[in-house]
Amino acid sequence: MINIKPIIGIVGRLYSGETNIICVEEVRLAVTKFGGIPLLILPVDKDYLSCKKLYSDEELKDLKRVLSLCNGFILPGGDTWYMLDEIVVDYAIKWDKPLFAICLGMQALSKVLSGDEKIGYDNTIKNNTSINHLESNKDYVHSVIIDKNSKLYSIIGEEKIFVNSRHSYHVKELDNTLICARSSDGLIEGVELKDKKFIIGVQWHPESCLEDEYSNRLFKAFFSKF
Repeated sequence: MINIKPIIGIVGRLYSGETNIICVEEVRLAVTKFGGIPLLILPVDKDYLSCKKLYSDEELKDLKRVLSLCNGFILPGGDTWYMLDEIVVDYAIKWDKPLFAICLGMQALSKVLSGDEKIGYDNTIKNNTSINHLESNKDYVHSVIIDKNSKLYSIIGEEKIFVNSRHSYHVKELDNTLICARSSDGLIEGVELKDKKFIIGVQWHPESCLEDEYSNRLFKAFFSKF
């Protein structure tokens, strides 16, 4: 029997000061390590990555042709999300395709789950707590408390773990049924849809520490859905 690898759509990112859309390399490597085929999802709008301009019906049709090629999706970290991210989230939810949202990706997922209809509008809040959540060079920055009734807990198997962290902003409060993890200072660190195969977002970066047991469990759970 031939083992057909799942195609994982990775949303491209444009970083501050950069002129090229890139694939987050650690995410690409994670996809290949766990047996997937990475596919970079690029914007189809004529105005580059503008989040101010709404996609036309023709552009939406073109983008959904690309999304239909994918078995699942990863929204990676970065500086800014766009309408593209929100369309991918909506598509994954509608068709129950596995979606793993990381850091900025979790923020985009949370924005959609909040019901905020302002397309491309960043509704996150600047961090101002007792924990410095922007420590890029540390493997473990703070603890995360996981809801024991969550899908995330069923994957991780622990109520408290330590994670890396490199974000300056955090998401607004959501319906409590969507929240699956918080940091010790109360910020939302995980969101999920319990009635879907795998719609989970985490505020940390499991792709950056694949040697970590819990990071491995997350990616294995994601790829077990194909």
